[in-house]
Amino acid sequence: MSAEWLSQVVLPWVLASVMMAMGLNLTGADFVRTWHHPRRVLLGTGLQMLALPLLAWGLVLLLPLPPLAAAGLLLVALVPGGATSNMFSYLVQGDLALSVSLTAIAAVLAPFTLPMIMGWNLELLGLTAPGFSLPYWHTVGQLLLVTLLPVLAGMLLRRSLPVRWLAWLLPKVKVFTGVAMISVVAALFVSHAERLPALLSLETLAVLLLCMLGMTLGRQLARRLRLRHASVRAITVEVGVQNAGVAMMVAFVILQQPAIGLVPLLYGLLMNVPVFLWMFVCLWRDRQLAAAAERP
Repeated sequence: MSAEWLSQVVLPWVLASVMMAMGLNLTGADFVRTWHHPRRVLLGTGLQMLALPLLAWGLVLLLPLPPLAAAGLLLVALVPGGATSNMFSYLVQGDLALSVSLTAIAAVLAPFTLPMIMGWNLELLGLTAPGFSLPYWHTVGQLLLVTLLPVLAGMLLRRSLPVRWLAWLLPKVKVFTGVAMISVVAALFVSHAERLPALLSLETLAVLLLCMLGMTLGRQLARRLRLRHASVRAITVEVGVQNAGVAMMVAFVILQQPAIGLVPLLYGLLMNVPVFLWMFVCLWRDRQLAAAAERP
């Protein structure tokens, strides 16, 4: 299986299936419940759409990254979260409805904000050659096809299926899409292994810092605003975990620049390290608190 076929054909279809699976888990009531506390939604959305891209620019200015690697890092900061962030919110016992709502809002906004802001980023990085142009409406259409429209299709399908069918289908869809996404990322990693930077590199440091600093920023601001414990965890995950698959699709399919897609590919693999470590710490603390509460 060639790297080009993986990135041009398989990746967009797998992304669309993941977003559709997310839609199958959504109802209108999820959004209604979340908007009863708009402060949480505004904070999470603001951090995702504004603070994280600025944080990425801070890392680009701080670290002497090559222009193509810098473009890849800035691209990661502009994409919405995905099913992975929802999964981590669930595992860490965060507010799943808030997590899914923030992901859905980002999926609605990103097709329109990403091509415009990424176009500016490419110009600021001096990448103005014809091969680096990002046509706005073409990019909007491509992103809508793999993000928002599959989510809406999943929500409509959920409404049309009997409850017992959904109960049988949802676990299987989650497993299938999870395995498919992991398989595609692993296959892309293998096909581009020779071009990926070494583990001890500025690119590795940059993607780890983006994930860790994003999580720290989300957690600290949510705590300062005295949000509920579960909401703090959901916002922490949503700010720190980006949908690297969408960033790879933009780089490989729309921009036709595999060199830019290598940093999102690296991010998709390495972001799991700090997130899993933080998750285990959170669950260990929960266990300790529960044990202390049970003591006489």
